[in-house]
Amino acid sequence: MPLGNVEQLAFFLLLAVAIALAFWQGGAPERWGAMVILAMVLLQAGGESLLPSGFRSVDPSSLMTDVVGTAGFGALALQARRIWPLWATSLQLLSLSAHFARWADIGIPPTVYAVMRGTPTFLALSAIALGTILHVWRRRRHGSDPSWQDWSRVALGYGPSRGVSSRPW
Repeated sequence: MPLGNVEQLAFFLLLAVAIALAFWQGGAPERWGAMVILAMVLLQAGGESLLPSGFRSVDPSSLMTDVVGTAGFGALALQARRIWPLWATSLQLLSLSAHFARWADIGIPPTVYAVMRGTPTFLALSAIALGTILHVWRRRRHGSDPSWQDWSRVALGYGPSRGVSSRPW
């Protein structure tokens, strides 16, 4: 089996497991993260059918996919009470930097561009799976695992949203 096929098989296997796990056991942030990844996969598949990439210049469909992933995970990172969306956002920023490096034409071989472009998304998918497992663990250990930040308390000056007293002093 050629190396490219093994990598694709690994990605699609992890995709199926992580998405199923997120929708089955995940909290709202994990399900939203799964939807971001699904949107990225569908956008990439549609883009590849219209403009196949040769990895020799900036791939517009992959660039758009990575922008969508960065924005989606970034929104989750701001609102979710989880660390994995921050990891996923950072990884998608790395993927965006691959497009910049290709655009700047700093002599990156096509294979390196392909790896720089795809590996961060694979790791972001792994972050969703790990985040779902940690969510299940926290829910079993503590009985609950709040999904979203409560920014209203922070705005009122009552301190951080975790474990804050309702008293203003």
